[in-house]
Amino acid sequence: MPIFFNEVWLKDMSAPVMKGVVDFLGNLRQGVKPHNLPSDLKLLAGPWLSNEEAKVCFVFEINDPTSTFEAFAERVAAGLFTRRKLTLVQNWDGARSFAAYLNSR
Repeated sequence: MPIFFNEVWLKDMSAPVMKGVVDFLGNLRQGVKPHNLPSDLKLLAGPWLSNEEAKVCFVFEINDPTSTFEAFAERVAAGLFTRRKLTLVQNWDGARSFAAYLNSR
């Protein structure tokens, strides 16, 4: 299943925003998802809070990341999140396989 590194920028680090973010991601860590997140989404690592900016990062796997739009947009509308960046990542076996492919050309 595809693995994504997710960076989510928070509105700010005020008490109400941090409570909402900690509650949402804390539940996700325990496998409790809101109704609008797909059943195949699995949190693999994190979340982590950035020391430099109002941002959290985590790693998850999911077949179709576009199916997370409603859940993300709902948190934007609630004033928790402002934007996100999803980066598709490859495990190290995939990197080795790609290196071998390049060396065989």
